[in-house]
Amino acid sequence: MRWKYICACSLLERAGAFALRGKAGTCPSCRSALPRGRRRKSVGKYILKRVLEMIPVLIAVTVLMFVLSSLSAGDPARVLAEQAYNHPTIEQINQIRHEYGLDRPVAEQYLSWLKNVLHGDFGTSLSTNRPALQELARHFPVTLKLALTAIALLLIICIPLGILSAVYEGSILDRIVETLCFISASLPGFWIGLMLLYLLGVKLKVIPVIGGTTGGVPIVAAFTMNIGNFGILIRLIRTNLRDVLKQDYIRACRAKGISPAKTILKHGMKNAVIPAMTRSVSMIIGFFAGSAVIENIFSIRGIGFLALEAVITKDMPVLQCFILVLSVFVVAANLLVDILYSLIDRRIQLK
Repeated sequence: MRWKYICACSLLERAGAFALRGKAGTCPSCRSALPRGRRRKSVGKYILKRVLEMIPVLIAVTVLMFVLSSLSAGDPARVLAEQAYNHPTIEQINQIRHEYGLDRPVAEQYLSWLKNVLHGDFGTSLSTNRPALQELARHFPVTLKLALTAIALLLIICIPLGILSAVYEGSILDRIVETLCFISASLPGFWIGLMLLYLLGVKLKVIPVIGGTTGGVPIVAAFTMNIGNFGILIRLIRTNLRDVLKQDYIRACRAKGISPAKTILKHGMKNAVIPAMTRSVSMIIGFFAGSAVIENIFSIRGIGFLALEAVITKDMPVLQCFILVLSVFVVAANLLVDILYSLIDRRIQLK
């Protein structure tokens, strides 16, 4: 006799997230019905398709970036000439412009730059005379530490408060969390950073004014970076989990005697976390792309600090390297999230 397990979605009309896998197969409405070999092949085709789609997107980013940088105020040739000469003349500036090819048409400059980028050469920093990619790599570990600290704080604070607020809907705890979320989403991060730096660094002297670290970990800076994200993510988790807990399969789990904690964490959060993941990715990208203001407030020399300096000093090679690397990171992060969707909920098919 051949046993065949039946998916929960064939019993409960609105269920379907928790298929019981068997030797003979599963319910055809579940994503897990595909054999493992076919599933891996499908994921591989999807990844290849998305990678090929990345190419025109990145080319469009480079074209837009190069055109805007050429139209921006300031003259890179003058910056280079001032480094070589104390008071450069017009002839010396024109000579520098010719040596670096800045007098060529923008299209010709772009094609030359793109050719060098494809060979791993992003140009040389106008401020330090070091390779632009090397400058970015030198500052990246500082921003990475700040971003990882911010992600840890985001998960530690938002997930428990979001779950408690959804479980105890309408209670005093829910109202307190809702008020804190409203305050969190309303306060500007740069103002909170300045106030925390003044209070903890100048008055209480708990943290150093430069760096804002505690034991080498930039907790205060990471908290400041997250101040607007806390309220958004908590409300998102609360809203989605509250709707999930009203579904039929959750009632079935409770009727079967499954513990409330297991019902919420294993079955409820599995569906509620998907919308939150989408918003979390944009937050994580912001930790790298939008860290310039926070890094400057706390004098943290990360890639955001480097990019802001590049804008001020007209260091175009560093700025172009920063934008291109960040664009690749954004596209790759979105691809990774799409793959995670299919792993969390097998009903989601990658096409």
